[in-house]
Amino acid sequence: MSPAKKGSKKSAKRPASKRRAADSHVIDYEPESPVIREHEAVERRRRGFRTAMWLIAAMIVIGLGWVTWHEALEKNDQFLLKAVEVNTEGTLTRAQIVSATGLTTATNVLTMNLREVRAKVESLPQVKSAVIRRDYHGKLTLDVVQRIPVAWIECPKLKLLEPLSGKGCLMDAEGAPVPCHVITKEYLSMPRIVFPGLAEAVHGRPVAEMQVHAALRLMEKLRSRDEDGRTKLERIEIPNAWSLVAQFSGDAKIIFGVDDLDPQLARFDRFMHEAKARQWRVATLNLLSRVNTPATFHETPDVSGLTLADTSATKP
Repeated sequence: MSPAKKGSKKSAKRPASKRRAADSHVIDYEPESPVIREHEAVERRRRGFRTAMWLIAAMIVIGLGWVTWHEALEKNDQFLLKAVEVNTEGTLTRAQIVSATGLTTATNVLTMNLREVRAKVESLPQVKSAVIRRDYHGKLTLDVVQRIPVAWIECPKLKLLEPLSGKGCLMDAEGAPVPCHVITKEYLSMPRIVFPGLAEAVHGRPVAEMQVHAALRLMEKLRSRDEDGRTKLERIEIPNAWSLVAQFSGDAKIIFGVDDLDPQLARFDRFMHEAKARQWRVATLNLLSRVNTPATFHETPDVSGLTLADTSATKP
């Protein structure tokens, strides 16, 4: 198309992009005016009023709930601690266990923290485990498993002395030292484990040394063999890392190794069966030797009918 002639009434056609820019309009969706500002202020006041009312209502409900809990439950005599039942056996008395809990008759069983009560009871070195139960009539039940002593542990280095010294210490089957506050005939009849090299003894915690645990196993097996009570085990000494010396009534000392107790006990049984039949007064028996078992006697033993090894020196 030829350009428009000069002086023509029809002007030249403008580009489409410029035409759209000239024809577009921006709409303000949030116009500012006094009326609109007034409406927004009123709406904000309404929202603030509703929020304040909800907060006041929530505070009233919480307050009423706290007053109801405090008056109906915490101050209710029905839920105060009235009785503590302790089921246990051991060196600790029931009064000592109840005293360790720190509970009084003013304690509310509903708000009581049973986990804290159990932790206090189990912190006693004589206690192995505890289970705490409560009802809603003011009664608390404590099922306490105590460490039952089976022997005395002696170590002069750690000031663990003989039972009647006033510094005696008991030990349970797991090897945990247990303090002794009252000495009974039953405790005095228990064997003693003498271990001068014991490194550490913490009440209520099993010791780490394997020799102690070996001595406890040996003690249990030997005591089960004492059928007539005439060969009573009195003490087990731990002189070194590889041997145990069991001393019986009648001054008999039997030396065991800390490992492989069953084969040694089998030889011990055969020897003691012969000793009982022939009425031997055994002084020592060394079971560390695997081939020949050295033994000594308080008097000349009766060996008639036995096949003895020839210990005479062979001549060239």
